[in-house]
Amino acid sequence: MVPHEVLVVGSGFGGSVAALRLAEKGYRVTVVEAGRRWRPEEFAASPWQAHRLLWVPWLGWRGIARLRVRRRLAALTGVGVGGGSLVYAGVHHRPEAAVFRDSCWDPSLDWADELAPHYAVADRILGTTPVPRRAAGDDALRRAAETLGVPGGVRATRVGIHFGPPGRTMPDPFFGGRGPARAGCSECGRCTLGCRAGAKNSLDHNYLYLAERAGARIRPLTEVRALEPRPDGTWRAHVREGAGPVRRRAALSAHQVVLAAGAWGTAELLHRSRPYLPRLSPALGTRTRTNREVFAAVHAEGFDIGPGVAISSALRPRPDLLVQLCRLGPGSHPAALLTAPAGLPWRDFGRRTAVLLAMERGDSHLTSRYRYGRLTFLRGGPRPEPVRLAAAEAVADHYARHTGGRAALPWSTALGLPVTAHLLGGCPVGADPATGVVDLYHRVHGYPALHITDASAVPGNLGANPALTVTAMAERACAAWPAAGRPDRRPAQGEPYRRVPLPTTEETP
Repeated sequence: MVPHEVLVVGSGFGGSVAALRLAEKGYRVTVVEAGRRWRPEEFAASPWQAHRLLWVPWLGWRGIARLRVRRRLAALTGVGVGGGSLVYAGVHHRPEAAVFRDSCWDPSLDWADELAPHYAVADRILGTTPVPRRAAGDDALRRAAETLGVPGGVRATRVGIHFGPPGRTMPDPFFGGRGPARAGCSECGRCTLGCRAGAKNSLDHNYLYLAERAGARIRPLTEVRALEPRPDGTWRAHVREGAGPVRRRAALSAHQVVLAAGAWGTAELLHRSRPYLPRLSPALGTRTRTNREVFAAVHAEGFDIGPGVAISSALRPRPDLLVQLCRLGPGSHPAALLTAPAGLPWRDFGRRTAVLLAMERGDSHLTSRYRYGRLTFLRGGPRPEPVRLAAAEAVADHYARHTGGRAALPWSTALGLPVTAHLLGGCPVGADPATGVVDLYHRVHGYPALHITDASAVPGNLGANPALTVTAMAERACAAWPAAGRPDRRPAQGEPYRRVPLPTTEETP
């Protein structure tokens, strides 16, 4: 078995960055992804097409989203070539500076300063731009903000979406002709179902597309089940191939491995591999975060939220709380089931309903463990994960008054179940192997040829959509890698941290 030079596990924000940047540095890169490839026209045309939305392999469903429910957590994650970018709303928030001053971020470096240039690169590659238009739903949020006296009022969200002429395909507008042709946004609001217009800047349109042009190979429908270090210094990845009830078992070999299977997938893989990894940090599973997310629905029979992208505007009732307006797109929608206890109708639910998604920066966390073949969670501290936030509900109540509607909470509130679409942590970054799973260069403590570049390395709640931060952290980690065949300027594990200069064009193969 000839080893791959670099094996990247997962093709979401962390994995796609690693694929492109390491291929550009001259490494032979192979990306394995549990899900399938998608073309825009293959995404669900209706939210009722569950087989195109949900990942349930034993039913033969190979959709773009996987819902896992445990006693203390329900988490939605993305599946497919492009990972979470297939199902995310395209929102690119930079967290408040106070986020990086929290004690959960290792004080050995100035995170805000080090990440700043990488945020700029991530914005450019992901095509970040403010939402250019607003509709009735955004105006209602603005009026609610004025009534509440929210400082700064409502702002358009920054998104990775191409706002060219709707439905018209044009040559690559982002990378000087090196990228794929793109069509403009139709403002259907169904970004999270998979963008059938091809306007959302999901990773298959940027990082992964460019990575394949640089020589990286992508193997879809390949799930890594365990990692095993070999005596010769290589890694063996035990994999299952295919997506049906019966999948073929195989093994891959690699000199270096980058884990980017998402906060759930990476933590689960390392838990499962622990018998092979005796030096793995005891911090594995700790500081698992829900981003302290809650949501409410506001339904108004006489109000039309209007066209637009999935998340078009936002406000901050408090500096540590972000509330965003989400639309589901016209037509009936199974999301009406989420508010069944309040009896909201589902006829034309998408057009008449605004979902208000709140994220709080507070410090609460869970600890994952692996029992009976699956990941479970314990409370990690005295503060529980929220199912309700009073400040967010106040925004929903005022929004309802301005639209003539009524607010309702999801069924998960009655069950006391935290729900998140932005799971973070579980493999936190930190200089000390007693409290961090990866070092400050994202190398796994005790295993410097094993790396983590996804949301599992984020040590704290961001209080904002994490896609841009995960991308920037992965850019920073990969920038520190040496070019293939060049000396490694990173200190050895255990040595004091020092900032590695950004590579110059002369160092790039």
